[in-house]
Amino acid sequence: MTHEKAHFNPKSTRWIISLIVMIILSAAVIFGSKALYGIANQKYNEPVEVSFTIAKTAPVDISAQSGNEYNVTAVEEAYDEAGNLVAYVVTGTTVGYNAESPIEMSTVISADGTLVCGVEILSQKETEYLGVRICQATFTDQFTGRYLPVVAAGSTDKGSPIDMIAKSTISSEAVVDGVNNAKDFCLSFLIAE
Repeated sequence: MTHEKAHFNPKSTRWIISLIVMIILSAAVIFGSKALYGIANQKYNEPVEVSFTIAKTAPVDISAQSGNEYNVTAVEEAYDEAGNLVAYVVTGTTVGYNAESPIEMSTVISADGTLVCGVEILSQKETEYLGVRICQATFTDQFTGRYLPVVAAGSTDKGSPIDMIAKSTISSEAVVDGVNNAKDFCLSFLIAE
């Protein structure tokens, strides 16, 4: 009895068809997943208009909540002209490049906890010429009208992308963290689901 070894025939039609089918399926999976990711994150891509104006604010007693976990130091309820609760103004701290002196910031979160309505840097001691740019409107205005959570642009995390300041990503990311902490605090203690 002779044993013939099976050999690979690159001209085999079956092999070529299998290769083509694998390439087509791989391409379909790649492009399909990108399309699904784009659809799922579409609301995060562009800011929306904030459709209210704050007429008055009232402080909220947060002494019973664990604000330290979220680095929240104060909260105010924000009302429109008609007296409707439209947002929360959350003041807190976040740690940037200068860990010895936290960034103090205020974040306005919509009353339903889904939207950032504004960000203001109240005090900071970040690096001169670089980190201090977190105070500029070109950076802080990016947050207005963005669905929560916010993430650093280029991140694979789900959320509204915020462009980081070149050569000052630690300071920029600290502000992103501060906004998300404000949102988490609101959802945990102020907004009934």
